[in-house]
Amino acid sequence: MPRFRCPECCCGPAVVLHPPPGATPICFRCGSVLEKQPLVKAVPLLVLLTVGTALITLSMPGLFTPQPLPPQTKPSATTV
Repeated sequence: MPRFRCPECCCGPAVVLHPPPGATPICFRCGSVLEKQPLVKAVPLLVLLTVGTALITLSMPGLFTPQPLPPQTKPSATTV
């Protein structure tokens, strides 16, 4: 779905439009030409991949180290 955003109207929501081929979408508030907004922005995607990779890399040593065995308890000697 193509999303468009007005460069003049700050902080407005992205408008989903299906304009016919060759038509230029225009803002209904100020009359300026709308800019097409990408579906996924590059910078947040890059940050997500970097942080995810770092977290996975840091958790790898914890996955491959063996768990220590619980301490063995000696049976108590009871005399009758």
